[in-house]
Amino acid sequence: MNRDAHLSSLRASGEGLLAAAAAADLAWPVPSCPGWDVERLVGHVGRVHRWTAGWVAHVHGNTPMDRPPAGPAVLDWARDGLSQIEVALASVDEATVVPTWTGERPGRFWPLRMAIETALHRWDAEAAVALGTLSGAAPAPLDAELAVEGIDELFTVLVPYRASDGITGDGETLHFHATDADGEWVLTLRPDGAPAVEHAHAKSDVAAKGPASDLLLFLCNRVPADRLQAFGDTALLDRWTAAVKL
Repeated sequence: MNRDAHLSSLRASGEGLLAAAAAADLAWPVPSCPGWDVERLVGHVGRVHRWTAGWVAHVHGNTPMDRPPAGPAVLDWARDGLSQIEVALASVDEATVVPTWTGERPGRFWPLRMAIETALHRWDAEAAVALGTLSGAAPAPLDAELAVEGIDELFTVLVPYRASDGITGDGETLHFHATDADGEWVLTLRPDGAPAVEHAHAKSDVAAKGPASDLLLFLCNRVPADRLQAFGDTALLDRWTAAVKL
């Protein structure tokens, strides 16, 4: 996906999140974000959008993390934050290198990061509504192509950046395979908590396959491993869930 596709995804996910939140009681719990309610989820997204707009404008860590307003006003506040990040990202040149909290990255980093972040939290908001209304309706899956990009980002950027909180091992291998998009990954666990990753189809200690959305949701602790087809040492999947908190 290119920048424009990421911006389109960001807008759709942001509007979807706000629509779900508007249909909810702001005090409803968000089952995929333990300890959070819908109000905190919406406020978090609004803060992230504003903070990231500051990074894109090259003010970096000096960007204030505004506190969201309490109650229903948080919805319009978050909508304004969505507009701010869209305007900021529209000026990003994908051919350049940009500063990020993980060091310098290609220009596509921020549009992709915000598209993934917002899509995941849209799913969280819809999960809260499903729980609060007892409707049993499943949140809409993430776009498969975006989910593949999200898994790539997770393995190559986020997990290495947070290696001290990562999953350690001594050569154990995990194979993940998207069934509805072009995506396969083999992780080799290492003592430093930053697994080696390669795009490959190879025999591993455990293999898990499913739609790209379910793979990303599992890897980000949104859904359990039984949403996937798994073979081999499934205790390694449990180790991932226990060790990697996103």
